[in-house]
Amino acid sequence: CLWALWAALPAETDLHERAVNAHLATLHSFGDPALLRRELSGLGLVERDPQGTRYRRIERRPPPEARDLIRRTGALRHSQRGERDVR
Repeated sequence: CLWALWAALPAETDLHERAVNAHLATLHSFGDPALLRRELSGLGLVERDPQGTRYRRIERRPPPEARDLIRRTGALRHSQRGERDVR
């Protein structure tokens, strides 16, 4: 689900393509960040400038099933780093 990738991008921040790739790389082993960026953009989860070099997360309320996934994957990331899941 791309919502989990969306949630990992910082809110209200313009990101260069390389920074988006770096965020995505920590969450997948897919090997094609360009495809993931395009899909995030196509689904209206991020916007990109006309040149395709700057991206910004679009602030939206995820649907309930995506919120659950985001919560679960966030907890997993925290546990992998040895942190507590704070709610």
